[in-house]
Amino acid sequence: MSFSVTWGVHNMTGSFARFVPPLGVAVVLLVLAIGFGPLLHLPSMVILNTMLALIILGCLAVAAYLFVVCNRKFAAAGTVVMAVAIWSAFYLSSQAAPWAVWTVLFFVAVALIAYDTAQDTARKSWWPLALVRVFFGWAWIDNAQDHFRVGNWFVGDGGGFAQTASGAAGRPATYFLDPLYQGFLRGAVTPNADAWAGVTACGELAFGLMLALGFLTPVAAWLSLWQSSNYILMKGFLSHGAYTDKVFFIADLAVMLTGAGLVYGLDASLQHHVPAWFAKWFMGLVDVERVGAEASRLGRISPQPT
Repeated sequence: MSFSVTWGVHNMTGSFARFVPPLGVAVVLLVLAIGFGPLLHLPSMVILNTMLALIILGCLAVAAYLFVVCNRKFAAAGTVVMAVAIWSAFYLSSQAAPWAVWTVLFFVAVALIAYDTAQDTARKSWWPLALVRVFFGWAWIDNAQDHFRVGNWFVGDGGGFAQTASGAAGRPATYFLDPLYQGFLRGAVTPNADAWAGVTACGELAFGLMLALGFLTPVAAWLSLWQSSNYILMKGFLSHGAYTDKVFFIADLAVMLTGAGLVYGLDASLQHHVPAWFAKWFMGLVDVERVGAEASRLGRISPQPT
């Protein structure tokens, strides 16, 4: 048996197999979301209000866990501030400049979390990963609130989303996947555009928030990859208009493969306290990685089998 610091590039990227359990969780969440919204034909505002309630309650629960179990008081405070930011983005009156308010609160929350989770971050020099994760998380959330306030996705008939989906379903096919995806749009999405608009925007909000917090990052990354793929297919893979979505896809993939949630994110602190099964299925971590991260954080050498 040889000895080396476990935490390194190999364990940050790891084998792709460790991302399979979070993929399973992401698929289950997608099935639940589609079943809750489009299959039940729920109005988009019902979907949005339900998601916002779950997000705020979830943030408070995570904050309590961080405060009581992880002893990360600033991270807990940051998570609460993030809940307030999300509330402001959707419920604050348009006369109160909600975009400015929620954005300021967002970055205050991120700063508090980064400050407190620094002591659990094994590779502090990998801070650019945190910047990428936070920026694209913010961008997803900003997209969601823009759909709500500007894009008219929640007016009862799908609004801007319905127009985009109808246009995508009727455009000429330019790629071999286009006929299949356009059939999905015509058969499932456009007849129930209001519910799909709600699920789509709420998806952006939920996994954007998770990316920004660095919370269950592999699950959030899988969901964001799904969303980016849908936007690319909707616009056409070969379309110039899909280049932004391709950038999002590449960034989300990089966030997942590099374990960016473990760099100044909540995952860095939570990994030392959550059960092994939770770390495996929701964070893509196995025991040897968690032990190695702890050893590196404390400046110790951990055993590595030859």
